[in-house]
Amino acid sequence: MSVIKNDSIIVKNNDWNDIIEQYDLQNQDREILIHQKKVTQQTTKTASVTHRSFWPQRGLMFVGLVALLGNVPVSSHLLEPQDSSSKSFEIALNKTTHSAHLINEQTTTAEVDLEQTINKTSSVALQHKRANELEPPQELELPSRALETYAGHTNVVANGNWKTYHVKSYDNLTNIFYKLGHQKSLKVLQKNPKIAKALKKIKKNSIARAKSVNGKLAELIFTSDNNSYILTSTDDGYHGTWKKNIFEVRQARANFTINNGLFFDGRKAGVSDKIVKQIVKVFDWDIDFSHDIRIGDNITAVFEEIYHDGDKIDSGHLLAAEFINKGHVHRAIRYTFKNGKADYFTPQGREMKKAFIRTPIAHARVSSHFNPGRFHPVLHKLRAHKGTDFAARTGTAIMATGNGTIKFIGRKGGYGRMVIISHREGYETRYGHMSRYAKGLKAGDKIYQGDVIGYVGRSGLATGPHLHYEFRRNGKAVNPMTVSLPNSMSLDRKELADFRNHAINLVLQLNVLHRFAKAKIDINSAFGG
Repeated sequence: MSVIKNDSIIVKNNDWNDIIEQYDLQNQDREILIHQKKVTQQTTKTASVTHRSFWPQRGLMFVGLVALLGNVPVSSHLLEPQDSSSKSFEIALNKTTHSAHLINEQTTTAEVDLEQTINKTSSVALQHKRANELEPPQELELPSRALETYAGHTNVVANGNWKTYHVKSYDNLTNIFYKLGHQKSLKVLQKNPKIAKALKKIKKNSIARAKSVNGKLAELIFTSDNNSYILTSTDDGYHGTWKKNIFEVRQARANFTINNGLFFDGRKAGVSDKIVKQIVKVFDWDIDFSHDIRIGDNITAVFEEIYHDGDKIDSGHLLAAEFINKGHVHRAIRYTFKNGKADYFTPQGREMKKAFIRTPIAHARVSSHFNPGRFHPVLHKLRAHKGTDFAARTGTAIMATGNGTIKFIGRKGGYGRMVIISHREGYETRYGHMSRYAKGLKAGDKIYQGDVIGYVGRSGLATGPHLHYEFRRNGKAVNPMTVSLPNSMSLDRKELADFRNHAINLVLQLNVLHRFAKAKIDINSAFGG
Protein backbone atom coordinates (compact mmCIF):
# COMPACT_ATOMS: atom_id res chain seq x y z
CA MET A 1 0.00 0.00 0.00
CA SER A 2 1.35 3.41 -0.98
CA VAL A 3 0.47 6.68 0.69
CA ILE A 4 0.76 10.14 -0.80
CA LYS A 5 0.86 12.68 1.96
CA ASN A 6 1.17 16.45 2.05
CA ASP A 7 -0.34 19.34 3.94
CA SER A 8 -3.43 19.56 1.80
CA ILE A 9 -4.40 16.00 0.57
CA ILE A 10 -3.90 12.55 2.06
CA VAL A 11 -4.52 9.65 -0.40
CA LYS A 12 -4.27 6.06 0.81
CA ASN A 13 -3.93 3.65 -2.15
CA ASN A 14 -5.24 0.34 -0.84
CA ASP A 15 -5.54 -2.87 -2.82
CA TRP A 16 -8.33 -2.66 -5.46
CA ASN A 17 -10.33 -5.37 -3.66
CA ASP A 18 -10.51 -3.08 -0.66
CA ILE A 19 -11.72 -0.30 -2.94
CA ILE A 20 -14.42 -2.60 -4.38
CA GLU A 21 -15.56 -3.52 -0.91
CA GLN A 22 -15.88 0.16 -0.13
CA TYR A 23 -18.03 0.82 -3.25
CA ASP A 24 -20.04 -2.43 -3.29
CA LEU A 25 -23.58 -1.44 -4.32
CA GLN A 26 -25.04 -4.07 -2.03
CA ASN A 27 -22.98 -2.99 0.98
CA GLN A 28 -24.84 -0.07 2.45
CA ASP A 29 -22.81 0.18 5.65
CA ARG A 30 -19.67 1.56 4.01
CA GLU A 31 -19.30 5.10 2.79
CA ILE A 32 -16.75 7.30 1.00
CA LEU A 33 -15.04 9.29 3.66
CA ILE A 34 -14.27 12.85 2.69
CA HIS A 35 -12.93 14.70 5.65
CA GLN A 36 -12.88 18.39 5.55
CA LYS A 37 -10.95 20.28 8.21
CA LYS A 38 -12.20 23.51 9.53
CA VAL A 39 -10.72 26.46 7.72
CA THR A 40 -9.22 29.24 9.74
CA GLN A 41 -11.21 32.34 9.23
CA GLN A 42 -9.18 34.87 7.29
CA THR A 43 -10.26 38.15 5.82
CA THR A 44 -7.35 38.74 3.48
CA LYS A 45 -7.85 39.10 -0.29
CA THR A 46 -5.56 36.11 -1.01
CA ALA A 47 -7.67 33.76 1.11
CA SER A 48 -10.82 34.92 -0.65
CA VAL A 49 -9.37 34.11 -4.12
CA THR A 50 -8.18 30.71 -2.91
CA HIS A 51 -11.63 29.91 -1.52
CA ARG A 52 -13.40 30.78 -4.79
CA SER A 53 -11.01 28.72 -6.94
CA PHE A 54 -10.98 25.65 -4.64
CA TRP A 55 -14.69 24.66 -4.74
CA PRO A 56 -14.94 24.37 -8.55
CA GLN A 57 -11.86 22.15 -8.46
CA ARG A 58 -13.39 19.99 -5.77
CA GLY A 59 -16.70 19.68 -7.61
CA LEU A 60 -14.93 18.69 -10.85
CA MET A 61 -12.97 15.99 -9.06
CA PHE A 62 -16.11 14.62 -7.38
CA VAL A 63 -17.91 14.36 -10.75
CA GLY A 64 -14.90 12.51 -12.18
CA LEU A 65 -14.95 10.02 -9.33
CA VAL A 66 -18.66 9.34 -9.82
CA ALA A 67 -18.17 8.81 -13.58
CA LEU A 68 -15.30 6.36 -12.99
CA LEU A 69 -17.16 4.43 -10.33
CA GLY A 70 -20.21 4.14 -12.61
CA ASN A 71 -18.19 1.95 -15.00
CA VAL A 72 -17.13 -0.51 -12.32
CA PRO A 73 -18.77 -3.97 -12.78
CA VAL A 74 -21.44 -4.94 -10.26
CA SER A 75 -20.39 -6.70 -7.12
CA SER A 76 -21.53 -10.18 -8.21
CA HIS A 77 -18.89 -10.15 -10.97
CA LEU A 78 -15.94 -9.00 -8.79
CA LEU A 79 -13.38 -10.91 -6.80
CA GLU A 80 -13.51 -11.04 -3.03
CA PRO A 81 -10.93 -8.87 -1.20
CA GLN A 82 -7.72 -10.77 -0.47
CA ASP A 83 -6.35 -8.39 2.18
CA SER A 84 -8.81 -7.68 4.92
CA SER A 85 -6.37 -5.67 7.00
CA SER A 86 -7.00 -2.46 5.08
CA LYS A 87 -10.62 -1.38 5.24
CA SER A 88 -10.62 2.14 3.91
CA PHE A 89 -9.99 4.12 0.78
CA GLU A 90 -9.82 7.65 2.06
CA ILE A 91 -9.33 11.00 0.42
CA ALA A 92 -9.02 13.74 3.02
CA LEU A 93 -9.14 17.27 1.63
CA ASN A 94 -7.82 20.00 3.93
CA LYS A 95 -8.71 23.55 3.19
CA THR A 96 -5.60 25.78 3.79
CA THR A 97 -4.29 29.18 2.87
CA HIS A 98 -1.82 27.87 0.23
CA SER A 99 -2.05 29.21 -3.26
CA ALA A 100 -4.28 27.76 -5.96
CA HIS A 101 -1.22 26.61 -7.96
CA LEU A 102 -0.10 24.22 -5.19
CA ILE A 103 -3.61 22.71 -4.93
CA ASN A 104 -3.72 22.01 -8.68
CA GLU A 105 -0.40 20.14 -8.61
CA GLN A 106 -1.42 18.02 -5.65
CA THR A 107 -4.83 17.20 -7.18
CA THR A 108 -3.18 16.13 -10.47
CA THR A 109 -0.85 13.73 -8.59
CA ALA A 110 -3.81 12.11 -6.78
CA GLU A 111 -5.78 11.67 -10.01
CA VAL A 112 -2.83 9.95 -11.78
CA ASP A 113 -2.41 7.46 -8.93
CA LEU A 114 -6.15 6.76 -8.87
CA GLU A 115 -6.22 6.14 -12.66
CA GLN A 116 -3.32 3.66 -12.39
CA THR A 117 -5.09 1.77 -9.64
CA ILE A 118 -8.36 1.56 -11.65
CA ASN A 119 -6.54 0.24 -14.74
CA LYS A 120 -4.79 -2.43 -12.68
CA THR A 121 -8.01 -3.61 -11.04
CA SER A 122 -9.95 -3.61 -14.35
CA SER A 123 -7.39 -6.05 -15.73
CA VAL A 124 -7.90 -8.35 -12.73
CA ALA A 125 -11.71 -8.22 -13.15
CA LEU A 126 -11.39 -9.02 -16.89
CA GLN A 127 -9.28 -12.10 -16.12
CA HIS A 128 -11.84 -13.25 -13.57
CA LYS A 129 -14.68 -12.80 -16.13
CA ARG A 130 -12.81 -14.86 -18.75
CA ALA A 131 -12.21 -17.62 -16.21
CA ASN A 132 -15.93 -17.79 -15.50
CA GLU A 133 -16.72 -18.01 -19.22
CA LEU A 134 -14.43 -21.05 -19.62
CA GLU A 135 -16.25 -23.00 -16.93
CA PRO A 136 -18.83 -25.43 -18.39
CA PRO A 137 -22.49 -24.74 -17.52
CA GLN A 138 -23.84 -26.64 -14.58
CA GLU A 139 -26.50 -29.23 -15.44
CA LEU A 140 -29.59 -29.30 -13.23
CA GLU A 141 -31.19 -32.60 -12.31
CA LEU A 142 -34.72 -33.21 -13.57
CA PRO A 143 -37.44 -33.87 -10.96
CA SER A 144 -38.12 -37.54 -10.35
CA ARG A 145 -41.92 -37.10 -10.79
CA ALA A 146 -44.30 -34.89 -12.76
CA LEU A 147 -45.17 -31.44 -11.47
CA GLU A 148 -48.34 -31.29 -9.41
CA THR A 149 -51.06 -28.69 -9.11
CA TYR A 150 -52.12 -27.11 -5.83
CA ALA A 151 -54.83 -29.79 -5.54
CA GLY A 152 -52.27 -32.57 -5.73
CA HIS A 153 -53.27 -33.88 -9.18
CA THR A 154 -50.92 -34.25 -12.11
CA ASN A 155 -51.30 -31.68 -14.86
CA VAL A 156 -53.56 -32.69 -17.75
CA VAL A 157 -54.90 -30.87 -20.79
CA ALA A 158 -57.33 -28.35 -19.31
CA ASN A 159 -59.40 -27.82 -22.44
CA GLY A 160 -60.83 -30.88 -24.12
CA ASN A 161 -62.47 -31.19 -27.50
CA TRP A 162 -66.23 -30.58 -27.82
CA LYS A 163 -68.42 -32.35 -30.36
CA THR A 164 -72.00 -31.29 -31.10
CA TYR A 165 -74.92 -33.28 -32.53
CA HIS A 166 -78.48 -32.14 -33.27
CA VAL A 167 -80.84 -34.99 -32.49
CA LYS A 168 -83.11 -36.13 -35.33
CA SER A 169 -86.55 -37.72 -35.06
CA TYR A 170 -85.22 -41.18 -35.96
CA ASP A 171 -82.27 -41.15 -33.51
CA ASN A 172 -81.91 -43.47 -30.54
CA LEU A 173 -79.35 -43.29 -27.72
CA THR A 174 -76.96 -45.68 -29.44
CA ASN A 175 -76.92 -43.59 -32.59
CA ILE A 176 -76.56 -40.31 -30.65
CA PHE A 177 -73.54 -41.54 -28.68
CA TYR A 178 -72.04 -42.99 -31.86
CA LYS A 179 -72.28 -39.57 -33.49
CA LEU A 180 -70.62 -38.03 -30.43
CA GLY A 181 -67.81 -40.61 -30.54
CA HIS A 182 -68.58 -42.22 -27.16
CA GLN A 183 -70.67 -45.28 -27.92
CA LYS A 184 -68.75 -47.35 -25.33
CA SER A 185 -69.53 -44.82 -22.59
CA LEU A 186 -73.29 -45.33 -23.03
CA LYS A 187 -73.23 -48.76 -21.39
CA VAL A 188 -71.39 -47.35 -18.37
CA LEU A 189 -73.84 -44.45 -18.02
CA GLN A 190 -76.92 -46.66 -18.29
CA LYS A 191 -75.80 -48.62 -15.23
CA ASN A 192 -76.67 -45.55 -13.13
CA PRO A 193 -80.51 -45.47 -12.77
CA LYS A 194 -80.74 -41.68 -12.37
CA ILE A 195 -78.53 -40.99 -15.39
CA ALA A 196 -80.35 -43.62 -17.47
CA LYS A 197 -83.68 -41.94 -16.67
CA ALA A 198 -82.34 -38.53 -17.70
CA LEU A 199 -80.92 -39.85 -20.97
CA LYS A 200 -84.41 -40.99 -22.01
CA LYS A 201 -85.43 -37.32 -22.21
CA ILE A 202 -83.16 -36.72 -25.22
CA LYS A 203 -85.58 -36.23 -28.08
CA LYS A 204 -85.95 -34.60 -31.49
CA ASN A 205 -84.31 -31.16 -31.83
CA SER A 206 -82.27 -31.66 -28.65
CA ILE A 207 -78.67 -30.41 -28.71
CA ALA A 208 -76.15 -32.97 -27.44
CA ARG A 209 -72.55 -31.94 -26.65
CA ALA A 210 -69.73 -34.23 -25.54
CA LYS A 211 -66.33 -33.15 -24.25
CA SER A 212 -63.39 -35.53 -24.68
CA VAL A 213 -60.15 -35.35 -22.71
CA ASN A 214 -57.46 -37.79 -23.73
CA GLY A 215 -60.07 -39.79 -25.64
CA LYS A 216 -62.39 -40.26 -22.64
CA LEU A 217 -65.82 -38.73 -22.00
CA ALA A 218 -65.24 -35.90 -19.55
CA GLU A 219 -68.53 -34.02 -19.86
CA LEU A 220 -71.89 -34.45 -21.59
CA ILE A 221 -74.58 -31.80 -22.03
CA PHE A 222 -77.96 -32.13 -23.72
CA THR A 223 -81.11 -30.01 -23.83
CA SER A 224 -84.62 -31.06 -22.93
CA ASP A 225 -87.33 -28.39 -23.27
CA ASN A 226 -85.97 -25.35 -21.37
CA ASN A 227 -83.53 -27.31 -19.20
CA SER A 228 -80.07 -28.73 -19.75
CA TYR A 229 -78.63 -31.89 -18.25
CA ILE A 230 -74.93 -31.73 -17.34
CA LEU A 231 -73.04 -34.97 -16.88
CA THR A 232 -69.49 -34.73 -15.50
CA SER A 233 -66.79 -37.28 -14.86
CA THR A 234 -65.71 -37.71 -11.22
CA ASP A 235 -63.40 -40.04 -9.33
CA ASP A 236 -66.41 -42.22 -8.49
CA GLY A 237 -67.79 -42.36 -12.04
CA TYR A 238 -70.25 -39.82 -13.48
CA HIS A 239 -72.48 -37.27 -11.80
CA GLY A 240 -75.46 -35.57 -13.48
CA THR A 241 -77.62 -32.56 -12.65
CA TRP A 242 -80.28 -30.38 -14.34
CA LYS A 243 -79.55 -26.70 -14.85
CA LYS A 244 -80.98 -23.71 -16.71
CA ASN A 245 -79.29 -21.01 -18.79
CA ILE A 246 -76.31 -23.15 -19.72
CA PHE A 247 -76.16 -21.80 -23.23
CA GLU A 248 -75.38 -18.20 -24.16
CA VAL A 249 -77.78 -16.46 -26.55
CA ARG A 250 -76.31 -13.71 -28.72
CA GLN A 251 -78.00 -11.41 -31.18
CA ALA A 252 -76.77 -11.52 -34.79
CA ARG A 253 -77.65 -9.60 -37.96
CA ALA A 254 -77.33 -10.44 -41.63
CA ASN A 255 -78.34 -9.14 -45.04
CA PHE A 256 -78.28 -10.88 -48.40
CA THR A 257 -79.67 -10.51 -51.91
CA ILE A 258 -81.20 -13.42 -53.80
CA ASN A 259 -79.07 -14.25 -56.83
CA ASN A 260 -79.09 -18.06 -56.92
CA GLY A 261 -81.65 -19.19 -54.36
CA LEU A 262 -83.11 -18.23 -50.98
CA PHE A 263 -81.38 -20.96 -48.95
CA PHE A 264 -78.15 -20.91 -50.99
CA ASP A 265 -77.65 -17.15 -50.66
CA GLY A 266 -78.70 -17.28 -47.01
CA ARG A 267 -76.01 -19.85 -46.17
CA LYS A 268 -73.47 -17.75 -48.05
CA ALA A 269 -74.31 -14.80 -45.77
CA GLY A 270 -74.03 -16.93 -42.62
CA VAL A 271 -77.78 -17.41 -42.12
CA SER A 272 -78.64 -21.01 -41.22
CA ASP A 273 -81.45 -22.95 -42.92
CA LYS A 274 -83.31 -22.87 -39.60
CA ILE A 275 -83.55 -19.07 -39.73
CA VAL A 276 -84.43 -19.05 -43.44
CA LYS A 277 -87.32 -21.46 -42.76
CA GLN A 278 -88.64 -19.05 -40.11
CA ILE A 279 -88.41 -16.18 -42.62
CA VAL A 280 -90.46 -18.20 -45.12
CA LYS A 281 -93.08 -19.07 -42.51
CA VAL A 282 -93.44 -15.46 -41.34
CA PHE A 283 -93.83 -13.89 -44.80
CA ASP A 284 -95.73 -16.79 -46.36
CA TRP A 285 -99.00 -14.92 -45.77
CA ASP A 286 -97.91 -12.03 -48.02
CA ILE A 287 -95.40 -13.61 -50.43
CA ASP A 288 -95.92 -16.66 -52.61
CA PHE A 289 -92.49 -18.29 -52.34
CA SER A 290 -93.30 -20.60 -55.26
CA HIS A 291 -93.97 -17.85 -57.79
CA ASP A 292 -93.19 -14.38 -56.36
CA ILE A 293 -89.46 -14.65 -55.59
CA ARG A 294 -87.24 -12.64 -57.95
CA ILE A 295 -83.49 -12.20 -58.45
CA GLY A 296 -82.55 -8.99 -56.64
CA ASP A 297 -85.00 -9.47 -53.74
CA ASN A 298 -83.30 -8.42 -50.51
CA ILE A 299 -83.60 -9.96 -47.04
CA THR A 300 -82.44 -8.47 -43.74
CA ALA A 301 -82.67 -10.52 -40.54
CA VAL A 302 -82.02 -10.04 -36.83
CA PHE A 303 -81.86 -13.40 -35.08
CA GLU A 304 -80.47 -15.38 -32.15
CA GLU A 305 -77.33 -17.50 -32.16
CA ILE A 306 -76.66 -20.01 -29.40
CA TYR A 307 -73.13 -20.44 -28.01
CA HIS A 308 -71.57 -22.79 -25.50
CA ASP A 309 -68.00 -22.62 -24.24
CA GLY A 310 -67.15 -20.21 -27.07
CA ASP A 311 -68.57 -22.43 -29.83
CA LYS A 312 -71.59 -21.53 -31.96
CA ILE A 313 -73.82 -24.59 -31.72
CA ASP A 314 -77.22 -23.54 -33.08
CA SER A 315 -79.51 -20.74 -34.25
CA GLY A 316 -82.44 -19.56 -32.17
CA HIS A 317 -85.48 -17.43 -32.96
CA LEU A 318 -85.91 -14.95 -35.78
CA LEU A 319 -86.37 -11.64 -33.91
CA ALA A 320 -87.03 -9.25 -36.78
CA ALA A 321 -86.90 -9.38 -40.57
CA GLU A 322 -87.35 -7.27 -43.67
CA PHE A 323 -88.17 -8.81 -47.05
CA ILE A 324 -88.10 -6.57 -50.12
CA ASN A 325 -90.00 -8.49 -52.81
CA LYS A 326 -90.48 -6.90 -56.23
CA GLY A 327 -89.91 -3.48 -54.66
CA HIS A 328 -92.47 -3.95 -51.86
CA VAL A 329 -91.13 -3.79 -48.30
CA HIS A 330 -92.49 -6.33 -45.79
CA ARG A 331 -91.42 -6.23 -42.15
CA ALA A 332 -92.05 -8.51 -39.18
CA ILE A 333 -91.24 -8.23 -35.44
CA ARG A 334 -91.36 -11.14 -32.98
CA TYR A 335 -93.39 -10.49 -29.83
CA THR A 336 -93.75 -12.79 -26.82
CA PHE A 337 -96.95 -12.63 -24.77
CA LYS A 338 -97.00 -12.83 -21.00
CA ASN A 339 -97.99 -16.50 -21.10
CA GLY A 340 -94.88 -17.35 -23.12
CA LYS A 341 -96.54 -17.67 -26.53
CA ALA A 342 -94.87 -15.78 -29.36
CA ASP A 343 -96.05 -14.47 -32.73
CA TYR A 344 -94.97 -12.04 -35.45
CA PHE A 345 -96.50 -8.62 -36.04
CA THR A 346 -96.01 -5.66 -38.31
CA PRO A 347 -94.21 -2.64 -36.77
CA GLN A 348 -97.71 -1.14 -36.34
CA GLY A 349 -98.82 -4.09 -34.15
CA ARG A 350 -100.97 -6.14 -36.56
CA GLU A 351 -100.49 -9.87 -36.99
CA MET A 352 -98.38 -11.01 -39.92
CA LYS A 353 -100.53 -14.05 -40.51
CA LYS A 354 -104.15 -13.92 -41.60
CA ALA A 355 -106.61 -13.52 -38.79
CA PHE A 356 -108.20 -16.90 -39.54
CA ILE A 357 -107.51 -20.10 -41.41
CA ARG A 358 -110.36 -21.59 -43.42
CA THR A 359 -110.45 -25.11 -42.00
CA PRO A 360 -109.93 -26.29 -38.41
CA ILE A 361 -108.95 -29.83 -39.50
CA ALA A 362 -106.01 -30.56 -41.80
CA HIS A 363 -106.93 -32.36 -45.04
CA ALA A 364 -110.55 -32.93 -43.97
CA ARG A 365 -113.50 -33.57 -46.31
CA VAL A 366 -116.53 -31.28 -46.22
CA SER A 367 -119.54 -33.52 -45.57
CA SER A 368 -122.14 -30.78 -45.22
CA HIS A 369 -122.03 -27.14 -46.32
CA PHE A 370 -123.48 -24.00 -44.77
CA ASN A 371 -127.23 -24.05 -45.60
CA PRO A 372 -129.91 -21.93 -43.92
CA GLY A 373 -132.70 -24.18 -45.39
CA ARG A 374 -131.23 -27.61 -44.69
CA PHE A 375 -133.35 -30.66 -43.81
CA HIS A 376 -131.94 -32.06 -40.54
CA PRO A 377 -130.98 -35.78 -40.94
CA VAL A 378 -131.80 -36.67 -37.32
CA LEU A 379 -134.78 -34.38 -36.52
CA HIS A 380 -136.28 -34.92 -40.00
CA LYS A 381 -137.34 -31.33 -40.39
CA LEU A 382 -136.08 -28.10 -41.88
CA ARG A 383 -133.44 -26.63 -39.66
CA ALA A 384 -130.79 -24.15 -40.75
CA HIS A 385 -127.29 -25.49 -40.91
CA LYS A 386 -125.33 -22.50 -39.66
CA GLY A 387 -121.91 -24.01 -40.17
CA THR A 388 -119.81 -26.46 -42.15
CA ASP A 389 -119.31 -30.15 -41.27
CA PHE A 390 -115.91 -31.78 -41.72
CA ALA A 391 -115.91 -35.58 -41.78
CA ALA A 392 -112.94 -37.21 -40.03
CA ARG A 393 -112.05 -40.19 -37.89
CA THR A 394 -112.78 -40.12 -34.19
CA GLY A 395 -109.83 -38.62 -32.33
CA THR A 396 -108.65 -36.38 -35.17
CA ALA A 397 -107.19 -33.14 -33.76
CA ILE A 398 -109.23 -29.93 -34.06
CA MET A 399 -107.36 -26.61 -34.29
CA ALA A 400 -108.43 -23.09 -33.38
CA THR A 401 -108.73 -21.06 -36.59
CA GLY A 402 -107.68 -17.78 -34.96
CA ASN A 403 -106.33 -16.14 -31.82
CA GLY A 404 -108.90 -15.56 -29.10
CA THR A 405 -110.24 -16.46 -25.66
CA ILE A 406 -112.36 -19.49 -24.71
CA LYS A 407 -115.84 -18.18 -24.04
CA PHE A 408 -117.53 -21.55 -23.38
CA ILE A 409 -116.45 -25.18 -22.97
CA GLY A 410 -118.90 -27.99 -22.19
CA ARG A 411 -122.07 -29.69 -23.48
CA LYS A 412 -124.58 -27.59 -25.39
CA GLY A 413 -127.73 -29.37 -26.63
CA GLY A 414 -127.46 -30.94 -30.06
CA TYR A 415 -123.88 -29.64 -30.43
CA GLY A 416 -122.70 -32.17 -27.84
CA ARG A 417 -119.27 -31.33 -26.47
CA MET A 418 -118.59 -27.83 -27.71
CA VAL A 419 -115.96 -25.06 -27.53
CA ILE A 420 -116.77 -21.41 -28.32
CA ILE A 421 -113.89 -18.99 -28.91
CA SER A 422 -114.32 -15.21 -28.84
CA HIS A 423 -112.04 -13.23 -31.17
CA ARG A 424 -111.33 -9.53 -31.45
CA GLU A 425 -113.31 -7.12 -33.59
CA GLY A 426 -116.63 -8.99 -33.15
CA TYR A 427 -115.70 -12.45 -34.49
CA GLU A 428 -116.63 -15.80 -32.88
CA THR A 429 -115.98 -19.46 -33.84
CA ARG A 430 -117.80 -22.62 -32.62
CA TYR A 431 -116.65 -26.26 -32.63
CA GLY A 432 -119.18 -29.05 -31.93
CA HIS A 433 -119.63 -32.83 -31.65
CA MET A 434 -116.22 -33.35 -30.01
CA SER A 435 -115.25 -36.66 -28.44
CA ARG A 436 -113.06 -34.93 -25.84
CA TYR A 437 -111.35 -31.60 -25.14
CA ALA A 438 -107.67 -30.78 -25.11
CA LYS A 439 -106.12 -31.52 -21.72
CA GLY A 440 -106.28 -28.67 -19.22
CA LEU A 441 -108.48 -26.43 -21.36
CA LYS A 442 -110.92 -24.17 -19.50
CA ALA A 443 -113.02 -21.03 -19.99
CA GLY A 444 -110.99 -17.82 -20.01
CA ASP A 445 -107.85 -19.42 -21.48
CA LYS A 446 -106.10 -17.60 -24.30
CA ILE A 447 -105.96 -19.59 -27.52
CA TYR A 448 -103.70 -19.06 -30.52
CA GLN A 449 -104.20 -19.96 -34.14
CA GLY A 450 -103.28 -23.60 -34.70
CA ASP A 451 -103.61 -24.67 -31.04
CA VAL A 452 -105.37 -28.03 -30.57
CA ILE A 453 -108.58 -27.48 -28.62
CA GLY A 454 -110.24 -30.92 -28.93
CA TYR A 455 -110.79 -34.07 -30.97
CA VAL A 456 -113.38 -35.22 -33.49
CA GLY A 457 -116.32 -37.28 -32.18
CA ARG A 458 -120.07 -37.77 -32.56
CA SER A 459 -121.48 -36.33 -29.33
CA GLY A 460 -124.88 -34.58 -29.53
CA LEU A 461 -127.10 -34.96 -32.59
CA ALA A 462 -124.66 -36.58 -35.07
CA THR A 463 -124.96 -39.50 -37.46
CA GLY A 464 -121.22 -40.12 -37.55
CA PRO A 465 -117.89 -38.72 -36.40
CA HIS A 466 -117.39 -35.22 -37.72
CA LEU A 467 -116.79 -31.59 -36.67
CA HIS A 468 -119.45 -28.92 -36.87
CA TYR A 469 -117.68 -25.58 -37.40
CA GLU A 470 -119.41 -22.18 -37.24
CA PHE A 471 -118.06 -18.73 -38.04
CA ARG A 472 -119.95 -15.71 -36.64
CA ARG A 473 -119.48 -12.00 -37.23
CA ASN A 474 -121.18 -9.57 -34.82
CA GLY A 475 -123.42 -12.43 -33.62
CA LYS A 476 -124.60 -13.54 -37.08
CA ALA A 477 -123.59 -16.90 -38.60
CA VAL A 478 -121.91 -16.68 -42.03
CA ASN A 479 -120.48 -19.25 -44.42
CA PRO A 480 -116.93 -19.97 -43.15
CA MET A 481 -115.85 -21.20 -46.58
CA THR A 482 -116.80 -18.06 -48.51
CA VAL A 483 -116.79 -15.21 -46.01
CA SER A 484 -114.18 -12.50 -46.59
CA LEU A 485 -111.66 -13.01 -43.79
CA PRO A 486 -109.78 -10.09 -42.24
CA ASN A 487 -106.12 -9.96 -43.19
CA SER A 488 -104.93 -9.67 -39.61
CA MET A 489 -105.97 -8.79 -36.08
CA SER A 490 -104.50 -6.09 -33.89
CA LEU A 491 -103.25 -6.39 -30.32
CA ASP A 492 -105.40 -5.06 -27.50
CA ARG A 493 -104.51 -1.76 -25.88
CA LYS A 494 -102.23 -3.11 -23.14
CA GLU A 495 -100.49 -5.57 -25.44
CA LEU A 496 -99.99 -2.89 -28.08
CA ALA A 497 -98.28 -0.56 -25.59
CA ASP A 498 -95.99 -3.36 -24.43
CA PHE A 499 -95.28 -4.40 -28.01
CA ARG A 500 -94.24 -0.87 -29.01
CA ASN A 501 -91.80 -0.68 -26.09
CA HIS A 502 -90.38 -4.06 -27.05
CA ALA A 503 -90.27 -3.45 -30.82
CA ILE A 504 -88.68 0.00 -30.90
CA ASN A 505 -85.11 -1.34 -30.71
CA LEU A 506 -85.70 -3.96 -33.40
CA VAL A 507 -87.38 -1.42 -35.71
CA LEU A 508 -84.41 0.93 -35.31
CA GLN A 509 -82.05 -1.92 -36.19
CA LEU A 510 -84.04 -2.71 -39.33
CA ASN A 511 -83.92 0.99 -40.31
CA VAL A 512 -80.14 1.11 -39.95
CA LEU A 513 -79.60 -2.22 -41.71
CA HIS A 514 -81.91 -1.11 -44.52
CA ARG A 515 -79.72 1.95 -45.15
CA PHE A 516 -76.57 -0.19 -45.03
CA ALA A 517 -78.08 -2.59 -47.56
CA LYS A 518 -78.96 0.26 -49.92
CA ALA A 519 -75.40 1.59 -49.60
CA LYS A 520 -74.12 -1.96 -50.31
CA ILE A 521 -72.19 -2.10 -47.03
CA ASP A 522 -71.36 -5.63 -45.90
CA ILE A 523 -72.87 -5.98 -42.43
CA ASN A 524 -72.52 -9.73 -42.07
CA SER A 525 -68.96 -9.61 -40.71
CA ALA A 526 -69.18 -6.25 -38.93
CA PHE A 527 -72.20 -7.02 -36.78
CA GLY A 528 -73.35 -9.77 -34.48
CA GLY A 529 -72.51 -11.37 -31.17
